Amino acid sequence: MSRRIDEDGHGRKEREDEGLHEKLRSGLTGGRIQLFTDPRMIDFDGSPVHCHWDHLLPLTGLMTLALGILLAGGIVVGIIAMTLFVMVYLLGNRYYVAWRLRTRTVEYLCCDVAHVQALWRLGGIALVVPGTGEAPCVAPKGDWRKFIRRHFGESVQPPEPMVNAPVPVVPPIFVSEPEPETEIAPPPPPIFTPEPEIEPPPPPPPPPVQPAPVIEMAPPRTAPPRAAPPMAVPPLTDVIEPEVVVSPQPGDRWDSILDEEKLPRDEVLP
Repeated sequence: MSRRIDEDGHGRKEREDEGLHEKLRSGLTGGRIQLFTDPRMIDFDGSPVHCHWDHLLPLTGLMTLALGILLAGGIVVGIIAMTLFVMVYLLGNRYYVAWRLRTRTVEYLCCDVAHVQALWRLGGIALVVPGTGEAPCVAPKGDWRKFIRRHFGESVQPPEPMVNAPVPVVPPIFVSEPEPETEIAPPPPPIFTPEPEIEPPPPPPPPPVQPAPVIEMAPPRTAPPRAAPPMAVPPLTDVIEPEVVVSPQPGDRWDSILDEEKLPRDEVLP
């Protein structure tokens, strides 16, 4: 039983890989997937996409053409042509090898899933979907299956029908005719009565204009006339009044002693 389950799981995985490979092949041939190769990792003896004629054929063709020019035009012209062809080979042969290597790699990947897995383990290739801005899926660390699922969805082929498989019996299905529905008339639209317009109240009358108060000016005050200064009376120098001498009374001496407010007088003048 477990062996049969393992076989079913293995067969399902193979069908899934074949579906993903079909999407990979259609993407490479249709231009939706771009392939980048690294000649330093896959262009060597023993690589499934290596071809030594990519390096020898351009050099052989250029030298043969330079030899023909040498024989036809002379030594000087032949040496010049040979020098130019050597420069062309040194500068342009790597682009030719890269183009040929990429073409063979695409053809190799489009064969089947086994070729994809073998070349993916070797490394040196990268898959890119242009226009998405996503990082490329680089072999051998990247997973090309997840890359295809992420951009092109799942692709699982339907399982093959089993031989002598029991046919399920489906009971007949009776479909009852639906009863006619009674049409319900829509309600009449509501009638909108216009609201009476409310006249705005009249504006209040303007306040009465009061005349400006009249301010009566008082007559100017006049200063009273100044009185004439009194006439100065010259002092009478001719009249000499006699000095009045008051004689002391008996007992003044004692009053002056008893009176604290007055200064004491020790002597009484006659």
